[in-house]
Amino acid sequence: MEKTNNETFNRKLFADHLIITFIIAGLCWGLCIILGLNGITKETYAWINLPYGLGAFSTTIASYIALKKNNEVTGFKDWLKHIFDFKHNILSYLLVIALAVLHSLLMSLIGGYEKAAPIYMIILMLPIMLIGGGLEEAGWRYITFPELDKRFGFSIAAFVTGIIWALWHLPLFFIPGVHQYGKSFLGFTITVMGLSFALATIRKVTGSIWLCALFHMIVNAVPESIRYDIYSNLLASTITTIVMIIVSLIIVSVFTKRIK
Repeated sequence: MEKTNNETFNRKLFADHLIITFIIAGLCWGLCIILGLNGITKETYAWINLPYGLGAFSTTIASYIALKKNNEVTGFKDWLKHIFDFKHNILSYLLVIALAVLHSLLMSLIGGYEKAAPIYMIILMLPIMLIGGGLEEAGWRYITFPELDKRFGFSIAAFVTGIIWALWHLPLFFIPGVHQYGKSFLGFTITVMGLSFALATIRKVTGSIWLCALFHMIVNAVPESIRYDIYSNLLASTITTIVMIIVSLIIVSVFTKRIK
C-alpha cells in the first residue's frame, strides 16, 4: 500500500506518547517482574494489581498527556469526546463485527477450540473488556498508527504499530500470575500483527477510535466463551494473520480508490 496521506507527521506527539508509555509500563511491570522473582506475586498479594494495572493503562495515560502537551486536545472532556465517538453508520459497525468474527473463526477452526461458556457471555464481557484492553486504542490507534500512516503509508504503519504493540506486552510474559506468563511471545506477536492490520483498517476507513476499541473488546471477549490458542499454535496464528492482512489490504485499497 503506497503512502496516500498528505498530512504532516507529528514527530513530537508520536515520540512523547511512546516515551511516556514505555516509561510507565517499564517501571510498573518491571517492579512486578522483580517482585515475582522474589516470590511476591499477584496470586498471593492483591496490592500488586496496582502497579500491574497502572502499567496496563500506560498507553491510555500517555495518550492524554501527549495530546494535551502538544495542544491536540483542550482537556480531559475533549479527549474523551474524541475517543468515544459513537455516532457511525451501520456499515462501520458491521465492518468491526465482520473483522472480529473472521479472526475468531479462523483461529478456532484452524487451531481448534473448546467451549468455555455460553455465547451470550461475549456480550456481557464487553464492558469489562473496555478496561481489559479496549482503552489501549486511545494510544495505539489514536496516535501511533495515524502518525506512522502520515509518514510511511498504511502497510508499514500497521506493521510497525504491531511490532510496538507486541513489544509493549513483552514484560507480561515474565510476570507470575498474569495470563501471558510463560507462554510463547512469538505466537502472540504473529497474532498481534493480524490484529494490528485489522485495527488499522478500521481506523483508516472509519476514522474512529471507539470502533477500534470495540473491535479490541470483542476479540478479547470471544475467548471467554470460545477458547482458542493464540500462543503455541503457530500454524493457526500464521494463517489467520496472513488472511487478516490480505483482507485488510483489499478493504483499504477499495476505500482509497473510492476517496480518490
